[in-house]
Amino acid sequence: MAYERQTYKDVFIGYGIRRSLGGDTTFRVRRGNGHYGAILGHIYQDKFTLVIPSSINNPEGEPYRTLLRNAVAYWKNTLSAAEKKEYDRRATHGLRMSGYNLFIREYILGIAP
Repeated sequence: MAYERQTYKDVFIGYGIRRSLGGDTTFRVRRGNGHYGAILGHIYQDKFTLVIPSSINNPEGEPYRTLLRNAVAYWKNTLSAAEKKEYDRRATHGLRMSGYNLFIREYILGIAP
């Protein structure tokens, strides 16, 4: 019996596709987590219909985009190297994140300057 490879628009399925193809389908690869019928550690190839939101620039999200933009600008332009180093030090002690991510989180929560 000959083994036939399945393809989708000339791309072999099952080789870990992680992208959208043809503007209508998206593939992702994930590991099973042991829940909802997924075997722990088993590799799954998922296929979805590509969905593009009509607009990501909705008025409700603008304050949050502005807040994030201001946080990034503050990190880049205002904080000193010593302050950035202090955020790095704090972030590496049990938080498993970078100092940059810690600063952005605290800025958005209103904790940082």
